Amino acid sequence: LASALKSSNTATPSTADAHLVQQLVHLAADADALPRLLQEMCTCKMLNTWVLEVVLTECSQRGDTQHLEQSVQLARAQGTHLTATAHGAVIRGSRTAADALSSFKDVVGQGPPATVLVVALAEAAERFGDRAVADAVLQNLPANPTAPLAVAVLRLCLPGAPLASQDGGMAAMQLYEKHFATVDLSQDMQAQRLITDAAITSGRTVVLEKLVRSLPDSTSRAALVKSYASDRRLDGAKRVFEACPEQDTCLYNVLLSAYTVGRDMASAEKLLSRASATGAVDVATYNTMIKAHLRLGDVGRARAFVHTMRSSGLAPNSVTFNELIDAAAAKGGAAMWEVVDEMEACGLKPNSITCSILLKSVQQRSQPRDIERALKIVESVDVAMDEVLLSSICEACIRTNRSDLLARHLERQRSAKGVQVKAAHTYGSLIRAYGFLNDLDGVWVMWHEMKSRRITPTCITLGCMVEAVTNNGEPEAGLALIHEMLAQEETRSLVNAVIYCSVLKGFSHRKRFDQVWAVHDEMRAKSMQYSIV
Repeated sequence: LASALKSSNTATPSTADAHLVQQLVHLAADADALPRLLQEMCTCKMLNTWVLEVVLTECSQRGDTQHLEQSVQLARAQGTHLTATAHGAVIRGSRTAADALSSFKDVVGQGPPATVLVVALAEAAERFGDRAVADAVLQNLPANPTAPLAVAVLRLCLPGAPLASQDGGMAAMQLYEKHFATVDLSQDMQAQRLITDAAITSGRTVVLEKLVRSLPDSTSRAALVKSYASDRRLDGAKRVFEACPEQDTCLYNVLLSAYTVGRDMASAEKLLSRASATGAVDVATYNTMIKAHLRLGDVGRARAFVHTMRSSGLAPNSVTFNELIDAAAAKGGAAMWEVVDEMEACGLKPNSITCSILLKSVQQRSQPRDIERALKIVESVDVAMDEVLLSSICEACIRTNRSDLLARHLERQRSAKGVQVKAAHTYGSLIRAYGFLNDLDGVWVMWHEMKSRRITPTCITLGCMVEAVTNNGEPEAGLALIHEMLAQEETRSLVNAVIYCSVLKGFSHRKRFDQVWAVHDEMRAKSMQYSIV
């Protein structure tokens, strides 16, 4: 390996060589064998500048001060030069703030510090919370700071950091104006918010506009607006929006969503009118308003926005209709199917989400024609069956007592078209379905398949299994399953009183009251938390 690496052992390694050495160093550090690797590298004359840089960076990231210091001593003994990045790793991995400052001053004594060193010192200042180190950072700021440096310095002004002040971020804002006004801060939301909060509080619109304009694109500006919306600071979200040099559809949609989530529908309506006037609307804009009115229970207003959308030249999509179908389902089958008909009239085919909504609406009181239509739509959709849809079909058939339809779908699941099941919840639905059909062989096949795939059951899956075997005349098997789960540490916590209750009912139905009392005594001995059931 050393021979292969040495053949390209230059000051600038290839990507493959650098990656290989990074892996070696990482593995050695994991195995606590870094000193051995370093010694081997010295023996093979491989400990050059870039290899040492990889070693020091790994030690710094792990907080492995001991091996970092040993590596530096070894480099000095070998006469190996440290790169700026390597010096930065030493500064970051220092034991104390004083050590970090000392290492920085040693390098500064050789000439003006590279930006990467000032970044490292700023990160050390944040790590140790040391004001003296932070002041050294300010004294060594370059004329053209990079984005990583700007972020590292501004983070020193966050609450609890060494440059934090009691003036609401005013000092940080002044620092920003003096050194970083043209720097892109999009990679760190905390740094952005530190400045924008101070600018908004102090009414410094100019500073707010500078920061927003320095962001590279509309997506970054939308993220800043969204951060205020997440904090329920709608005024801040609006101020950032207004400071943007251009308000495109993306920005309008983010602010519109913020207003609707905050239930400020008056502001949302005004913003929508403004967006419409400038042509900055799309289907998502109207979907946001439709969803908001449905959330408020105003179906009529939501339907009105569908017509407004069409009149503006935009066509409703599946998201639009899925929201309407979900809301209509609560009112009954007729209203729901009316929306489904409208969806199909628009040339839109139901998708997997539509199918899940339709199946969820199917209840025991549903008309047979509604059940069959819902399942017919599921079978006709041009999307791959997934676990969610499979579980929804099983539950809908069980709820409506349609064993004929359930048997047909389970037969499909056993064919080559079946879904590859990976979730314990889905296995629970399948076990329950086979139990409903009184197919104990199918129940056990699902249980053993789940175990063979090393999928750990949830308490719901275990409950479905115990109930399935017990309801099919085998409460002893249900109790044996409970004992099997209790015997294993990783599944012991899954057993609860509700699961035991299935076995109690099974023995009770068979008039095995001696077993009923035996199970009851077992539950008490294990301090099971009883439920009202």
